Formats: sequence, structure tokens, C-alpha cells
Amino acid sequence: MDLGFGNTNQSVGSAAANTLLRATQAQEAAIASEISKYDALLEANDSELEKLRERRLAKMKAAQSQKAKWLEAGHGVYSDLSSGHDIAKAFFEAAKKSNRMVVHFHRPTTRQCDVFHAALEQLAPRHPETRFVKINVEGCDDVREGGSGVGAKYLVEKLGIVVMPTLLIVKDRKAHHQVRGFDELGGKDDFTVNELAYVLGGHEALTRKDEEEVEPAFVTGGERGIEGVNSLRMMFGGSGVRRGGYDDFDDDE
Repeated sequence: MDLGFGNTNQSVGSAAANTLLRATQAQEAAIASEISKYDALLEANDSELEKLRERRLAKMKAAQSQKAKWLEAGHGVYSDLSSGHDIAKAFFEAAKKSNRMVVHFHRPTTRQCDVFHAALEQLAPRHPETRFVKINVEGCDDVREGGSGVGAKYLVEKLGIVVMPTLLIVKDRKAHHQVRGFDELGGKDDFTVNELAYVLGGHEALTRKDEEEVEPAFVTGGERGIEGVNSLRMMFGGSGVRRGGYDDFDDDE
């Protein structure tokens, strides 16, 4: 039914309604699941309740132990790998210790990088299963012996980083995917932290929480379509860095 608002507004309204419907259905399913659990508890006898309690305690202990290992490996905070002299070595050592890692290749003079900084600062403590780090590539052209840019330039060229900002997703010591600029986030910088988590979760960089499962409007075709991003490309000596797919890497090379 045409309400006289035009096709564009009707499409936006339809996308918003569909998003709201999916969120409502997810909430109803979660409530139904909780009710089923309570029903099972009411019907259980003392022996079954004791076994359930033991299983839950064991699960909680295992989760706490795993979280402690993650925190020891540097998870839970958004840390800077470019603070030392050998950036490449710091990157490979971090990848060895973490099954999942999100690496923000940034430059202080690129304003768009600040948007990712703010979001990743919030995601790091929320998702201890993933390590969140940043690498400053500002000095990539400083390739003199002992220069600060040697390690960063090596990573940029080997991994094919061509856009600032770029989020590199590392899984099991392999470069899994790159989120280049804001193209996957509706092409704009006003995305929410939950929307970024949704996109990262889609690439298995993290395990989405309930509030991060709602599909963003720019994914469903709502008011924010893919518009691209005004990003900066990195050049060295007049030639571009190597382009191509997402490489596996080996720190022994």
C-alpha cells in the first residue's frame, strides 16, 4: 500500500520494520528457551539438580580459566604493537598467542582512524576471546637501518594493506580478512559499536553477544547503502604496495 511518502521512504520503513521484527523474534526465542530451562528444573529431582549444579560449576571454572589465559596473552585491552622497535616481531608473537586478533593499521593524521580507535576501545573488554591491537604506520617511509618504519613497512607490504584505516582479522595465525575503511559499515563513520561487532562477527573475528546480533540497516538495504569511503592509499617511492588477496603469513620467512 502506497502511503504517499515515495518508494525510498517506504523501503527505509520496510527495512526498519523487518529489523525490528527480527529483534523481537530473537527476544521471544530467548525468553522461550529460559522458560523451558526453568520447567526442566521444576521437574528434576535432587540427584539431577546436583549433577546440573556440578556441570555448571565445571563450566564456569573452565570459562574463568580460559579468560585468565586470554588476559595473560594481552586480551581485554586495546593495545599498541608499534610502541617497540621491532613492530613485525611484536605482530607475529601476538598472533602466536591468540587464535583471534583484530589489528587496526592506522595513521594519526587520518581522521577516520579515530572512529575505529573509539569503537575498538569498547569492544576489547567486551570480547576477551579476541585480542584487539593497533599498529601505527606513520613512519613506514623511514626504512633506514634502525629506522622505526622497517617492521611496519614489511607488514604493510606483505599483508597488502592499501587503505587507511584497515582492520586486519587474524585467525589461527592466518590473515583471514580485511575491513578496508568503512565500506562494510555503510560507507559512513556514524556506525555503532554493536554494528561494528556485527560485521566483525560475520568474519568470525569475535563471538557476537545478543545485542550485537541485530542486523544493521546498511546490511538489510535500509537508508545507509554502501557508498564507499574517502580513504588514503599508502604509497612508497611512487609505487603502490602489493595488492591481491589475503595472504597467509609465516614469521620464519
